[in-house]
Amino acid sequence: MSARTLCLTLVFALLAGALCCDAAQAKPLETYLEEAAAFNQAGDPAQAFATMEAALAEYPDNATVVAHMGLYRGVQAGAAQSIMEAGSLSSESFVLLDRAVGLDPRNAYARLYRGLMGVKVPQWLGKLDGGLQDLEWVPVISDQAPGTVSTSNLALAYSLMGEGYQKQGHPDKAEAAWTRVLELAPESDPAQTAREALAALKQDAEAARTSAAVDASRPPAAAAPTSSADREEIAALMTRGQALMDAGDYPAAETIFRQVIALDSTNAVAYKRAATALTYSDRGYDQQIAEDTTRRTNLVFEVMNLLDKSVALDPNDMETRLLRGLMGVQFPFFVNKLDTGMQDLQLVIDSSAPVASRAQAKYWLGFGYQKKGRTYWTQVVNENLDEEAVNLALGSMRPAIERFDRASRPGPEVVIEFLLGFYDDLPPQTAVWIENAEGALVRTLYISGFSGHAKQAQVVLPVYAAETAYADADAVTGASIDVGNHIYTWDLKDSAGNQVPAGPYTVKVEVTHWPTMKYQLAETTIKVGTGAASQAVEEGNYIPYLRVEYLP
Repeated sequence: MSARTLCLTLVFALLAGALCCDAAQAKPLETYLEEAAAFNQAGDPAQAFATMEAALAEYPDNATVVAHMGLYRGVQAGAAQSIMEAGSLSSESFVLLDRAVGLDPRNAYARLYRGLMGVKVPQWLGKLDGGLQDLEWVPVISDQAPGTVSTSNLALAYSLMGEGYQKQGHPDKAEAAWTRVLELAPESDPAQTAREALAALKQDAEAARTSAAVDASRPPAAAAPTSSADREEIAALMTRGQALMDAGDYPAAETIFRQVIALDSTNAVAYKRAATALTYSDRGYDQQIAEDTTRRTNLVFEVMNLLDKSVALDPNDMETRLLRGLMGVQFPFFVNKLDTGMQDLQLVIDSSAPVASRAQAKYWLGFGYQKKGRTYWTQVVNENLDEEAVNLALGSMRPAIERFDRASRPGPEVVIEFLLGFYDDLPPQTAVWIENAEGALVRTLYISGFSGHAKQAQVVLPVYAAETAYADADAVTGASIDVGNHIYTWDLKDSAGNQVPAGPYTVKVEVTHWPTMKYQLAETTIKVGTGAASQAVEEGNYIPYLRVEYLP
C-alpha cells in the first residue's frame, strides 16, 4: 500500500469514527419529546420549548420537532399575563406550526397542534376554519398510515373538532365528533370534556324545543308584509329612518331600520341602511373601550352581517355591492372579508352602475390589492425565514423622511421627529412622552386612541403603562398614526402647564403593532435651557429613526 493510499485510508477511518461517535452521542428524538412533555406537564412550557429547540439542532427541518416548538409557544401564550406577550407568543406559535405543516403536510403533530391553536385562539383572529381543516386531516392520516397517530391524539383531535364545530354553529357535527371521542377513549380527559359538552348540547336542544313551542303558540309573523296597512307602515318607517340619517342621528336611524327588518325580513334596503347607520354611529375609540374592549370588533362583524343579508336578498344591487366591497377591503383582517370585498368591487366595475360608483370601486379595489401586497410583506417579516427578504420588505414599507422646517419655529421648544416603518393589518398603538432625569413623567405628548381609552384594561404599551400609569393620557389621546414621518413639539411645560427647569429630559417613543405584536421602544436624552442641541437614534425596524432637537 502506497503512502498516499495509507493516508487516505487513515483519513476516511478517522471520519468514519467521528461520524459513528456523533451518531452514538445523538439523543433519540423520542427522548427529546418525552423530556419536553415532562417539562410542560410540570408547568414549564418555556423549558419544554428550549428542549425542542435543542432537538432541532440535531434534527434540522424535522416537522415533528418544529410542531412541538409551536405547541409549547402556544402554551406559553395561554399562560401569558399581558395581551402583548400573549399576542407575540401566539404569533410565533403559528409561524412555527405553519413551517411544520410546510415541511410535512401529512405530519399528524403539525396538523393536530395547528388545529388546536386555531380552535383555541379568539374566533375573530380568523383561524377557526383553517384549524378545523387541520384537525379533519388527523383521522385521514391515521387511516392512511395506521399506527402513526396514537389513540389519545386521535381522541384529542375529535374533541377539538367538537369545540370548533360548536363555535361555527354546527351542533350536529359537534355531537358526532364528541361521540367519536367516547368511542375511542372513554376513560380519557377528552372523553370527560366530551360528556360535559354533550350534556350541554342536550340542555340547549331542550331549551330550543321549549322556545319553539312558545313561538308556535304566537301568531306567525309574515316574512314580507301582506296587507296594505303593513306596507304603508314600513314605507313610513323607511322614510323616517332616512330622514334621521340625513339629520345625522344614526343610532335612531338604525333603530328604525331594525324595526323594518322585524316587520319584513326580506327588505334588502332596510338591511343596507341599518348597516350604513351602524357604521356612521361608531364614535371610534372612547372611554367605553375600557369597559368593553371588543365593542368595535363586534360592531364590524354586525355591519358585515347586515350587508351579507342585504346582498343575499338582492345580489344585483350594485350600491350594496359597492358598500360591502369598500367595507370588506377596509375592515381589519379578522373579519376575513378582503377577498369577498375585492370580488364585490370587481363586480361593480364590470356592471352598468353609474360612472361615479365604478370609479369608487376602482379606487377601493386598488386599495385592496395594496393591502394584500402589504400583507405578504408583513408575513415575510413575521416569519423571518430569510434575512434578505425581510430587509426588502422592511425597506419597501419604510417611507422617506421629511425634515422639519426649523427656520419657521420661534422656540423655545423641543421638536421630536420619528419614523414608523412597519405596516401591519391595523395601525399600531403608539405613545410619545417626556421624562425628567429621575425617570418621572413630565408630560405625554401623544397616545393612540385604543390604548389611551382602554388603559389598564388592555395594556399593549408596557413601558408607557408602567412609567406613567396613564396619568395624563386623557388630554392627548388621538387617532392611531401609521407608517410615516411624524413630528411632535414640546413647549417645555409639564402636564400641569408649568414651565420646566433647565436640565436633561428623556424623550420616549413606544410602538406595538397588532396582530404581529412587533414592538420597539426608542429613546434619547436632550439637554434643554442652554444652547441648541440635538440627538438622533437610528436603530431597529419599527421606529427606525428618532431625532430630538432643542430650539432655544
